[in-house]
Amino acid sequence: MSATTRTSPTVTSTSDLGPPRRWPVTLGLVVLLPVNLAACGWLNQAGSGLLLAVSVVLTLLLLAVAGALCGAGPGTCLAVLGFAFVLFAGPALDDYVLDRRGTRHEAVVTANTSYHRKHDTGHTCTVVRSDGGRIRTYGIDDSQGCRENFAPGRRVTLVVDPEDWLAARLSNETHGLSSGMAWTCGGLLAAMEAFILYGRLRRKARYF
Repeated sequence: MSATTRTSPTVTSTSDLGPPRRWPVTLGLVVLLPVNLAACGWLNQAGSGLLLAVSVVLTLLLLAVAGALCGAGPGTCLAVLGFAFVLFAGPALDDYVLDRRGTRHEAVVTANTSYHRKHDTGHTCTVVRSDGGRIRTYGIDDSQGCRENFAPGRRVTLVVDPEDWLAARLSNETHGLSSGMAWTCGGLLAAMEAFILYGRLRRKARYF
C-alpha cells in the first residue's frame, strides 16, 4: 500500500517579486510636474495675495515630493530649476495669453505720477477707458507701458483681458511671447526633465 505524499504550498516572499515597477512614477513626474508648476506660475498672475500664497505652498509641496522621488542630489537640482521655472513660466504665459485674447480699447491718460525707487524713478499712469457707456479707470505702471513723457490728455491703446485674470497693459508693452523668454522656459524645462530621468535611473531598485 503506497503512502500518499503531500506537498506543502510554495510561499513566495515579497522580496522574490522583484523591484517595484517605477516607470509610472517616472512618467508622472516627467509629464505632470512641469504642467503643475506652470499652473502655479499662472496663479501668480492673478494679482491676488491669497492665490499667490496658494501657489507658493503648492510649488513647495510639488518640488518636495519630486525631490524625494529623485534622490538627494538630483532632487536638489530639480527643486532649484523647478522654482526658477515657475518664476519664468508665469510671465511667459501672461505675455502669450494677453496678446492672444486681450481686447484693445482706446483710452486717455489722465494723470502721470512719479515715485522714488532704489536706483531710479518710477511712473504710474492713470488711464481712463470709456466705451459702452461705462467709464473704467486703470493704474498702469512702468512694466505695463507707462512712460515718463506720457502727459495727461495723451491717447493710448489699452489691452484688457476679457476674463479679468491678467492685469491690463498698454499696447506698447504687449508684444506676445518673446523668443528669449521661450528659450529660457524651454531650457529650464529640458534641464528639469534631465534631472528627473537621471535621479530616477540612479535610485536603488527597492525604492519607488
